[in-house]
Amino acid sequence: MLIRSRRATGFGAGLLAAGEENQNVVALCADLTESTRVEAFAKKFPERYFELGVAEQNMATVAAGLGVTGKIPFIASYATFSPGRNWEQIRLRSRITIQTLR
Repeated sequence: MLIRSRRATGFGAGLLAAGEENQNVVALCADLTESTRVEAFAKKFPERYFELGVAEQNMATVAAGLGVTGKIPFIASYATFSPGRNWEQIRLRSRITIQTLR
């Protein structure tokens, strides 16, 4: 439990630092803002934060679209929810648009 908490906190801190360094960094979350530690980014950059609800597949597709516009999208969800069908969206959309999602 402690290791998982440290990883999530590290992700949140790293995302905030990336956002401070580059205005093209955007964050997308699947209704888990506090759990994935994205809340600091969301509070500091509300115009670059997108809450998409419980819709991981949609979130991956929206992130690919943002990537096409020059944004650097980071998607945040639990590992339990992101694999599987969500991976299809990441694979198809990022390869079609030749973008890298984080």
